[in-house]
Amino acid sequence: MCVLFFIFEHSHTATIMKTLITIIFILILSLATIAQNTYYVSTTGNNSNNGTSTTTAWRTISFAASALSPVQPGDTVYIKAGNYGNENVIFETDGTANNIITFEGYKITPGDNPNLNWQYGDNLNASIMPLLDGIDRTTGTGITLHNRSFIQLKNIQIKNYRVGLYAYSGTNIKIKNVITMFFGDQTANYDGKGIVFGSHANNNEIDACVVYNACAEGLSITGNDNHATNCRVYCDDNSNGHQAAMDYYIHIAGNNNLVENCYVERIGDLDHGGHGIDLKTNCENNLIRNCISKGMDFSAFELRHRGVINNTLESCTAIGGGFSIRDGANHNIIKNCTTNNSRTAVSFFDTAEDGGAQYAGAFNIFQNCIFKNTINEVIAFHRYDRPSPADNNTFVNCVVDGGDYLFTVDRENNNNKMVNCIVTNVAHFSRTAYHQSISYSLHVSFNYTNFWSNGFTTPTGTNLITTNPLFVDLANNDYHLTSNSPCIDAGTLTNSPSFDFENNPRPAGTGVDIGAFEYNPSLHVEQILIYPNPTTTNNIVLKGAAFNLKQIKIYDTLGKEYSKLTTKQVISPTIVTIDITNLASGIYFIKTKTTSRILYKK
Repeated sequence: MCVLFFIFEHSHTATIMKTLITIIFILILSLATIAQNTYYVSTTGNNSNNGTSTTTAWRTISFAASALSPVQPGDTVYIKAGNYGNENVIFETDGTANNIITFEGYKITPGDNPNLNWQYGDNLNASIMPLLDGIDRTTGTGITLHNRSFIQLKNIQIKNYRVGLYAYSGTNIKIKNVITMFFGDQTANYDGKGIVFGSHANNNEIDACVVYNACAEGLSITGNDNHATNCRVYCDDNSNGHQAAMDYYIHIAGNNNLVENCYVERIGDLDHGGHGIDLKTNCENNLIRNCISKGMDFSAFELRHRGVINNTLESCTAIGGGFSIRDGANHNIIKNCTTNNSRTAVSFFDTAEDGGAQYAGAFNIFQNCIFKNTINEVIAFHRYDRPSPADNNTFVNCVVDGGDYLFTVDRENNNNKMVNCIVTNVAHFSRTAYHQSISYSLHVSFNYTNFWSNGFTTPTGTNLITTNPLFVDLANNDYHLTSNSPCIDAGTLTNSPSFDFENNPRPAGTGVDIGAFEYNPSLHVEQILIYPNPTTTNNIVLKGAAFNLKQIKIYDTLGKEYSKLTTKQVISPTIVTIDITNLASGIYFIKTKTTSRILYKK
């Protein structure tokens, strides 16, 4: 940096001199704030090097992150792929809002942004991204970011520690493409966490990260205004029963957090039933959107404790588990969500936690939800484990398709409502004294609801319908209404949502429709059918409007496109077959010109 000094011969220029000195001082400060250095780490490096080139790289990530290194705000540290072994990386320097410190893994060329494309069942690969291997999963932390701020960490693999990445009170930290596995003592009670942002961790971003087999918690966030997007958490570890199996897959405690496009899965008959995506303790104004929870024995999505208030679950899918409202969670909205093959679609219960909440859940609203193929009961006022009421909860514009019982009534319940709903193919209406010995009465009012083709007598209510709702394709779970459905304009505006399952405005006609979908003839869109779905075959059939089928794309749950791995054959203008032989088992979104559908390949 060059600094210029000006000398003036006349004293009356003192004012000008001061101004110029000020300008020069500001210029020096400005240059200091934008100065950025680049450093390098590789398994062939040496910490005695200057670290300023790939040929003079440092050897350990730990040194680069420590206060002993020259890394300052605004600097970037590139870490070459390789196995860095049992390092315990502790970050000791903060960045600033305008000068973030970046630690970024690379494969061959710095900045090449390697992606393992890690899928369930894969191992980690140190030749693609840098790997930290703690060897002993009962001790140590791979990366520690306690009380740090304005740091970005990308493209890192971590395995075999007690905790993978831990940011206690970390703020303004960004992590992306951090793949982690194997955490915690498999013989201990509740031990081991994958990625943790703990206690007053605010304004952090966690993107495209993976946790596999952490004994206690997968991704855990305690703080406010954090964003977790495109993350995945898996567990299939039952090596030591309950101790090895994961408890919380994604756990949130705090306010104004966003969890979006995330996927969690419990795989196999594990001894712990699993909590899929969980809001607990004091949680307000959080948004859980477009997430999938699969394989949980009971709670795919859980709202837990009296401080869980005013949260929204939107467009989420529970497969094999359901939605749990417990320990006093209240005034939350669950909208445009789906359960499929759940033992119980929605359960209300109370435990000794939170001081014994004295009520299970109150003033929660389920709107535009679809509960299909439920195995036991659709809605359970569950006996577990403290007697207390579930009050003033509302189900509005929902569709229930299938189930042994519509209700199990094993706790007190008061002033709950079912409005503008469609209930079909349910074998029995209700039962009580099922999981305990006390009989409770059902206190649910039914208004503007269609009961059709069930195995029980229609309950009493206001403006109930008992005729075929005339879905587009009930056999293939398409619950859109056809043009002559008796549910069109037959609902009530009271308590009804302003938008339907696909976010089309309500009402579209002279009144609100019954069910999750508002019929709007002005859209002129024939809905797309997919069958078989779920499928174990190598081909699926799409049926719909000809103009819609001209554009077909297939994505996974993280938004990666797989259209090139499939081939389509046009049978007719309105029917197309898709060869999905090359798609791995999983969940995919099929998007056509105006419609999106979910495909489950087993």
